[in-house]
Amino acid sequence: MEILLDWKSIGSLLATLMFIRTALRDFLPPEANLVLQRFFKTILTYLQPKTISMSIEEYDDSYSNDLYDSVRTYLGSKCFFSAKDLKVSKPKNSKEFAFTMNTDQAFEDVFKGCRINWSFHIEKKTSDEYSGSDDDKKYFKLCFHNDYKELIRSEYLPHVVKEAEVIKFKNRERNLFTNRSVDDHGRLWSSVPFNHPSTFDTIAISPVLKAEIKGDLEKFISRRDYYTRVGRAWKRGYLLYGPPGTGKTSLIASIANFLEFDIYDLELSSVSDNSQLRKLLISTTNKSVIVVEDIDCSVDLSDRKKKDMNTDDDELKLNVKKDKKGSYLSMGNSVSLSGVLNFIDGLWSSCGGERLIIFTTNHKEKLDAALLRPGRMDKHINLSFCDYYSFRILARNYLLVEEHETMKQVEELLRVVKVTPADVAEILMGCDEDIDMGMRNVVREMKKRLVVTKEKKKVVKNFEDEGVIQEEKLENGEEIVESHGS
Repeated sequence: MEILLDWKSIGSLLATLMFIRTALRDFLPPEANLVLQRFFKTILTYLQPKTISMSIEEYDDSYSNDLYDSVRTYLGSKCFFSAKDLKVSKPKNSKEFAFTMNTDQAFEDVFKGCRINWSFHIEKKTSDEYSGSDDDKKYFKLCFHNDYKELIRSEYLPHVVKEAEVIKFKNRERNLFTNRSVDDHGRLWSSVPFNHPSTFDTIAISPVLKAEIKGDLEKFISRRDYYTRVGRAWKRGYLLYGPPGTGKTSLIASIANFLEFDIYDLELSSVSDNSQLRKLLISTTNKSVIVVEDIDCSVDLSDRKKKDMNTDDDELKLNVKKDKKGSYLSMGNSVSLSGVLNFIDGLWSSCGGERLIIFTTNHKEKLDAALLRPGRMDKHINLSFCDYYSFRILARNYLLVEEHETMKQVEELLRVVKVTPADVAEILMGCDEDIDMGMRNVVREMKKRLVVTKEKKKVVKNFEDEGVIQEEKLENGEEIVESHGS
């Protein structure tokens, strides 16, 4: 009964309102009606939420709108689980699929307590009445409460742009660049996709050194504001040194994969002069690793103090080096030590940021001290012969074995035998289907080198006692070979 009374009351109320509306419209003058309409509209507008909308069009005065591209990238990573109608594509040089909202689809984002409603729209318009061609006007619209207007302008939109840059960076296909002669288009670098599989999990170096390098890299990429505050270019120099076969190239690939940077492999012997070297530097991109391998073999960067003592003036004026027989070897370019130093730490090195410059050498002692100082080569990393921890990583990578009965014997041999990770890897690669054979072959090879090492020390001691200089020979007449790796 009460429900019926309620419905009757509602019906009576609606009938009364309709009567009043009709009476006002019929008996009041039009001017009074207009005033009442504006009054009630103002009240309704005040009661409704205060929302503001912005449109971000694909083109701004016929030019591409960078903010539109950033919004499309940003929403593409957000709308997959929210929007009901999506488009998917695989952009060129991208590792991931790209998702975008279809027409009139909506998506809600939340930023610092503010709810932002995004929608995507397409409008048809005729751009040229003579050609009769139709252009689609594409735009994103965002709606939000008026109280968050300043937050959207000063924080949210910059956040969208920054996140879009991160997404594009992570989804891009990374490249390995090498320098070449300038082509018809003025390009100094050619590139191929970089797909090297080496990582910090697979590289055979000690866990302590591995953790130290990773920590240094993470600290470097997170200190953009710090480098600006102290007035230094946002770059860092690494010198990797040690015998051949100790993993310098693999470490470079691991660093690039860890940072997700491109690699610029600079061949100094192909650079004609210091001016071209500078052009190569400024044409590299941010977030990249610039590599010069075997720096001591590329140009003459040997210690100037030693050079002044051991060479004459004519030799110093020429960009030449001597081979083992004393003959001159032309370097084929005029890149100087000064040019290399300016390349690393000169004014032009600040053109760009977040760069890692890595030099490798087998003979650190031959390099000039000016090249090795902090600010140029900030961190020196010694990659030496294989130790027990490195061997365990190699055994795990190549044989999928963590423990074996010969591990203790290997550990003892590695304390006295010099063998490189490359040597061990080559042995293990040939026995990947037979774990026992692989481990035995490693032990056998190290025992052979142990015998050679003992014989060598014995022969050298005899020569020192006799005070003579002659070619070192084993008892069987074969030359003694010191293990420096392959």
